[in-house]
Parts: sequence; C-alpha cells; structure tokens
Amino acid sequence: MHPAVQQLLSLQKIDTKVAKVQVKIDAIPKETAEREARLARTRQVWSQLDKTMRDAEGRNEELEVKVQGFDNAIKRQEEHRDKAQSPSTYEAAQHQIQYLKEDREKLQNEQLELMELIEDLGPKREAAAAAVEAEEEEFDRYLEEAKKLEAELKEKRDTIAKEREGFLEGVNDGQLEIYQGLFSTREAQAVVAVEGNHCGGCYTKITPNDMARLKGNTSMVTCKACGRILYCT
Repeated sequence: MHPAVQQLLSLQKIDTKVAKVQVKIDAIPKETAEREARLARTRQVWSQLDKTMRDAEGRNEELEVKVQGFDNAIKRQEEHRDKAQSPSTYEAAQHQIQYLKEDREKLQNEQLELMELIEDLGPKREAAAAAVEAEEEEFDRYLEEAKKLEAELKEKRDTIAKEREGFLEGVNDGQLEIYQGLFSTREAQAVVAVEGNHCGGCYTKITPNDMARLKGNTSMVTCKACGRILYCT
C-alpha cells in the first residue's frame, strides 16, 4: 500500500471515531428541543384548561350578581303588586313578575351548565398541573444529565482528534485536501479497498493500468467514477 494511502486510511479510522462521537453531540440539542416542545405542549394543555375554568368561574360570578338583581326586581314587583289599587295594576305587575322569573330562569340554567363544566374541569386541570410538574422535573433532570454527557463526549472527541495529528506525517496538503473533501461527501468513506478489481465504494471496475499502479504502490490511485482513494488488501 502506498505510504500516503496508509496514512490516510489510518486518518480515516480516527476521523470516523470523531464523526460518531460528534453525531452523539449533535443529537443532544435536537433531543433537548423535542423534550422542550413536549413540555410546552403539556403546559399549553394546562393553560387552556385553567383559562377555560377561570372564564367559567368569572362568568358564573357575573350571573350570580345578575340573578340577585332579578331576585330584587321580582321582590319589588311583588310588593308593588300586593299594593295594587286596581285589577289592571295588579295584572301588569303580575306579568312583569312572570317575565322577570323567566329571564332569571335562563340565567340560572346557564349557571347550572357552568357549574357542571367547572366540576368537570376541576380534576382535568389538577391532572394537567400534575403532568406539568412531573415533566418539568424530568426535563430538569435531563438537562443536568445532558450537560454532563455533552461535556464527556466533547472531551472524548477532542482526545481522539488529537490522535489524528500523528497520522498527518507523510501526507501533503494536496492529498489531505482530496481526502477531506471525499470524507465529507462520500459518507466518511474516502479511502476504500479494491474488491476483486472493483472500487469498494461504488463498485465500478478498475482499469488494468490503475490496478497495476495499485499493486506497484507507485502512486495514490483514485476511482475514476466516484473519486475515492483506493488500496489493495
């Protein structure tokens, strides 16, 4: 194997290790964002339930005041009716009382619906609040663990990355540039073995001339189809 290719193959093994660790590092922010979004959705459920319940309670209080107003109005009309001096006045007061009672009944029916709604929402809101608290605690634990994991992975990555410096000797800038370009665009397979007489990366047949150069270790040979650096085992 050509010395430069041997160096690049060793470098590829190191870079592959670094890339695998980097994948794990890059996954942490993504998972954090997903967990944060899940927590936000749980909070939104609680917030909507809480708002609906507070609105219902507020509306019920408003209705209670209005019902009290109708009670007072009915009482006044009853007093007016009982003091009526003529049948027409009595009848007019009686009609007014009936209208007031009908309007009051509508409000009381709405109150009943609201109270049923409030009763139904209470346990749901409590359950949602408990879910928020549980997820917040879980998210805080995750953040602490993720921070430690990220620090450990970065340390591991940097330690492995330092090893690659020892494999750069004997590789010129041009060869290194070709390798780095291939490593980033060929799924971390910049240097591949020849399988039979085919490129181990794209399986294109290698020309007899290139096969002779590979076996003679006279120069660095690349696949004419995919550009990968080749070597013979």
